[in-house]
Amino acid sequence: MPKVDTSKLYADHPHLAQIDKMWGTRDCREFLTSLMHETRGGTRHGFPPDSASVIIRLLIEHDKTFPEFDEAPGGRWWASGGLDRHIDS
Repeated sequence: MPKVDTSKLYADHPHLAQIDKMWGTRDCREFLTSLMHETRGGTRHGFPPDSASVIIRLLIEHDKTFPEFDEAPGGRWWASGGLDRHIDS
């Protein structure tokens, strides 16, 4: 289970509660990443900023806890920007 508070995210987007069931798997990382990309031919409007922020923090926490699933060239895409400090707060 993630440490990031997901209560409002799941209340606003109930279908995202599946993240808890997938947590710690490659599928979870792929799902979290897919949420931040346009995959609907331009019809996706994106998440509100507060929801997007939680999704990004979930991805950061997942990469930090399960680095074996981060296959991005150069490793953690967020580490160089200092975003990992948000996961510890």
